[in-house]
Amino acid sequence: MSVDDLVRDHARLMNVHTVLQHAAVASLACTGPRTIGPDRKPTRLEMRAEKPTVLPVVEPAKDGTSQCLVNKVNKQTSPADIDSCIIPDVNAINASIVKRELDQECKRSVRLQLKEIKERQQGAIRERLAVQQKAEQQQGLTNSRAKREETNKLLQQQAEQLARAELEAYQREQRALLTQNNQKLHMLTIEGVSRCHRRFCSKYESVTKLLLALDKETVQACAALNSELRELGQLFDQLVEKIKNDNSEPPELSCVFTAEQYCQRLDKLENNLHKQLSEQEQQQLTKAKELAEEKEKQRQLEAAEQQRQQQEQKQQQLQAELKATADAAAAASAAAKAAQEAPAADAPIAPNASTPPSNISNSYVHPTRLAFYNEIIAFYQGKVDAVKPLQTDDTWKKYRTNCQRTINLPLNAITATSAQHLTNNFDKLYNFFAGQPVRTTDGSTITINDHPLARDYCILLMAKKFVSQTDTAISSNPQAAFPFASVIVTFWKLLPDFGRIFLAYMYKESPYLVPYVIPQQADQTPQQYLKTMGYRLSENNELEKPDMFLKRQTGIARLYAAVIITPGRKADGPAHCFGLDEAWRWLTHIMHVKPLPDICATMIMEMLQTLGFELWHAYGVNFLKLLVYIQTIYMPQLSAYDEGGPKTRLEMLLSKFLRERQIPQAVGVLPPGFW
Repeated sequence: MSVDDLVRDHARLMNVHTVLQHAAVASLACTGPRTIGPDRKPTRLEMRAEKPTVLPVVEPAKDGTSQCLVNKVNKQTSPADIDSCIIPDVNAINASIVKRELDQECKRSVRLQLKEIKERQQGAIRERLAVQQKAEQQQGLTNSRAKREETNKLLQQQAEQLARAELEAYQREQRALLTQNNQKLHMLTIEGVSRCHRRFCSKYESVTKLLLALDKETVQACAALNSELRELGQLFDQLVEKIKNDNSEPPELSCVFTAEQYCQRLDKLENNLHKQLSEQEQQQLTKAKELAEEKEKQRQLEAAEQQRQQQEQKQQQLQAELKATADAAAAASAAAKAAQEAPAADAPIAPNASTPPSNISNSYVHPTRLAFYNEIIAFYQGKVDAVKPLQTDDTWKKYRTNCQRTINLPLNAITATSAQHLTNNFDKLYNFFAGQPVRTTDGSTITINDHPLARDYCILLMAKKFVSQTDTAISSNPQAAFPFASVIVTFWKLLPDFGRIFLAYMYKESPYLVPYVIPQQADQTPQQYLKTMGYRLSENNELEKPDMFLKRQTGIARLYAAVIITPGRKADGPAHCFGLDEAWRWLTHIMHVKPLPDICATMIMEMLQTLGFELWHAYGVNFLKLLVYIQTIYMPQLSAYDEGGPKTRLEMLLSKFLRERQIPQAVGVLPPGFW
C-alpha cells in the first residue's frame, strides 16, 4: 500500500467521524421515531448507575460547526434536558466508543504508519542521496581517474618527448664526441707516422751515407742489406703516400704500428750492417797485419837505403859548399881589385820581384777586408802546400781513405735531434783529433798521430766537408745549418787553425762573404771569371745554371750567418771566435762594393732573415738606420743593375721589417746551453 492510499483512507475515516458527530447533534431535535434518545429505553442501563453523566463530547470539525452546536446546547438546555438527552442507546454509545477508539487507534496506526512511511521515505531519500552521493563520488572518482589517466598520459607523452629529446641530444653529443675523437685519433696517427718518418729518414740517411762511404768490394758484400734498405724506403714512401691520398677516411691507428715496424726493421738492418762490417773488418785485420809486417820490413829496408843516400847527399853538399866558398872568395878578391881600378858609379836598382801589385779599387773590396782575405787565403795555401807529401804519397792512400771515413760518418750524422746525439757525434770527431785510436770499417785501427802531417790534412778535410754540407743538406733544409754551426764554433774554440781554414773554404766558394767582387783579368774568359766568383763547371765544361748557383750560395750564406750567431758547446767556454760584429761589418761593407745582379740581393736577404733578429737586439736604433739606408740609398743603386726576383723579394722584406718594426728569429736556432 502506498502513502497516497493511506492518506485517502484516513480522509474517509475523518469524514465518517464528522458524520457521526452531526448525527448525534441532530438526534436532539429529531421528532419522529427514534432509536436513541431520552424516551427510549436504554439497552445498557447498568452503565447509567455505574458511570456519571457526561456531556457528549463532540470533536470539533474543521469548519467549526460542531463546536457551535455544542455551545448552543450548553447554553439553551437545562440540566434535566441534558440528562434526558445524554442517556443514549448503549449500543450506539458502545459503537461510538468503539468507533472513537478505532478512530484513535486508526489515527495512532496512521501516525505510526505515516511516521514509518516518513522514516522509510527519509531512509529512501537518504539511501537515494547516499546512492546519488556515491554515484557522484563514483562519477567524481571516475572523472578524477580519467583526469588522472589523461594527466598521466600527458605526462607520459611529455616524458617520452623529453626522453626522446634527451636521447637525440645525447646521440648528437655522442656523434660530436665520436667525430672529435676520430679527429684526435687522426691527428695522433699522422703525428705518430710523422715522428716515425723523421726518425726513419734520419736513420735511412745515416745508413745510406755509411754505404756510400764504403768501397766497392764492401758494398758488393752488403748487396742484400742494400736491397733491403731500398725496399724499406719504398714501403715507407708508399705508407706516406697512402696517408696523403686517402682523404675520404682517416688513417687507421695501425699505420703508426706499421711505421714503427719499418723503423725497427731499419734499426735491425743497421745493426746487421755494422755487424757485417765488423766481421769484414776482423777478416781484413789479419790481412792488414800481414801486409803491415811486409810493409814494415820493406820500409826498414827503404829507410836504411834512404839514410845511406842522405849521408851521401850530405857529403856531396858539404863538398859543394866548400867549393862554393872558395869560388866566392876568389870572386870577392877579383871584385875588390876591379873596384880599386875603376871609379864608383851609380848603378840602377833592380826591381823587387816581391813588390805587391797595385791597389784594387774600393768598389770591389774594402782594403781591410782585402787584407783579411789575403791573410786567410795565404794561411790556407800554406797548409795545402804543407800536406802535399801526405796527399801525393800512394803508400798512405789507405790511411787517407780511413781518415776520410772517420770524419765523414759522424759529420754526416750531425743533427739537432737531441743534445746527446749532437754530443756523441762531436765526441767521435774530437776524440780522433785528440789522438785516440779509431777502428775503421776495414778492421784496422788508426790515429791522427800516425803521420806528422795527418793533423793538418784532417783539419783541411773536415773544414771542406763542413762547407760541402751547404750544397747537400743546408740549401734544401735551412734549419740544418745551426747544429753544424754549433759544432764548427766548438772546434774553432778548441782548434783555432780549423776556424781560419773553414773561412778560407767559405771565401773560396763565395767571395761575396768577404765581401769581395773579384775584378776580371784581361786574359780571363767569361767562364774562367765566373769560376773565380763561385760558379762551378761540370765535367763537360758546362757552366752551372744561375738558379742552382743562387741556391748553393744561399746555403753558404745561411751557414756563415749561423756560425756568427750560434754558440758552441757550453763546456768549452762562452767565448765566440766569430761574433756578431762580423755580421755588422759585412752589411756595412756590402753597401759600398759594386752591386751584382741577383747574388747581392740574395746574400743580403739571407743574412737579414738569419741574424736580423740578433742584430736588431744588439744594435737597436743603429741597425734600424742601416735598414733605412739599404731601402732608400742602396736599393736604388741596386736597381740600376738588377731587376730580377731576388731584388723584388728583398724590397718586400725590407718594407715588412720597417713596417712591423721587428724581425722574427730564424727557425731552428739552438737555445743557449743546448748541449
